[in-house]
Amino acid sequence: MNHRPARDTLVRLSSYVLFVDYGAEVELQHTLRGTVCRIDRHTYEDLLPFCRFRTPSDRHAIWRDAGVLVPPFRDRPEHHGGLRAGTEAQLGRDYQAWYWRREVEAEREYRWLGQSLVKMPSDLFFYQELLAARRIDAVLELGYGAGGGLWFFATILSLLRGGLVVGVDLERSTDLPPFETLPGVRVELLHGDAHQAATVDVVRAVRPAGFGLVVVDADPQPEGKVALLARWASAVAPGGYLLVEDVESPECLAAGGLVEDGLDTFLLADRRFGLAVEASRFPLLKARGVALRRLQ
Repeated sequence: MNHRPARDTLVRLSSYVLFVDYGAEVELQHTLRGTVCRIDRHTYEDLLPFCRFRTPSDRHAIWRDAGVLVPPFRDRPEHHGGLRAGTEAQLGRDYQAWYWRREVEAEREYRWLGQSLVKMPSDLFFYQELLAARRIDAVLELGYGAGGGLWFFATILSLLRGGLVVGVDLERSTDLPPFETLPGVRVELLHGDAHQAATVDVVRAVRPAGFGLVVVDADPQPEGKVALLARWASAVAPGGYLLVEDVESPECLAAGGLVEDGLDTFLLADRRFGLAVEASRFPLLKARGVALRRLQ
C-alpha cells in the first residue's frame, strides 16, 4: 500500500521568501507580497526543511496564509496577488525585461579577465560564493557556447584549490579562452545533445561522483529547460547545486507558468532536491526560482 502523502497535503517554501540572519532573530521577507517580519531562531529552523515539499503541521497554518509556504503549482505571481510596485520581485522582473531587450548590447560586452562571457555580474557573484563557501571542485555547464562561462568557473577554481570544469555543447567553438594557462584546473569539452541519455552517461563517466555545481544553459525553450532539469539531476553530487538559467526569458514568460509548474513536478518526483534558499539573496539571477540543492 502506498502511504506517501497526497500532493494537496504538501507544501514548500515559496521561491519569493528571503531570510536575513541576524543571529538570535531572522528577518523573513516575502519579496513578492512585500511583507517583512522578524522570527526567532527556532521558527527559522522549523521553516528551513520546507525548502523541499513536506507535510505541514497545524502550527504552519499561519505561514500558509502568509504565502511563505505554498502547495504545489501555487507559487506564481498571480497566486500571491500579482506583482506589487516597489517590491524586490518587481525590481527583478523589471531587470529581466531590460536584460532581454538589451541582451546583445549589454551582456555580450561583459568581460572576465579579458574574455567575453554570456553571464551577468549578479550570477557570477553568486557562483563564486558557492564555489568558495561550499568548497566545490567540479563544475558542469550545459551549453557552453564560446566558453566564457567555463573560463569564469575555471579561473575561480584555479584561485581556490583547483578542480575540474566540464562543458557540454552540440557545437565545437573555434575560439576558446586559454584554459591551458590556468594552474590546477582540468577543462574538458564534450559534444552531444544534452537531451540524450547517452550524453549524460558520457559526462557521468568523466566524474562518477557527480558535480558540486551543474548549470543548465542549453535550451531556450521552456519545455526544454524543464526536461533538462530532470535529465541532469543524476549528475549533481550530494550537497551540490543545480541551476537552470534564463527562466524569465520572453519564451518562458509567454509559456504561462510552464517552467514554474515543471519545477514543482520535478521537486515532487525527486525528493532529494529542494530550493537553494541562499539564492534568494540575489533577486537578479538568471536562474531566479530554479536554483536547487541536492539535499541527500
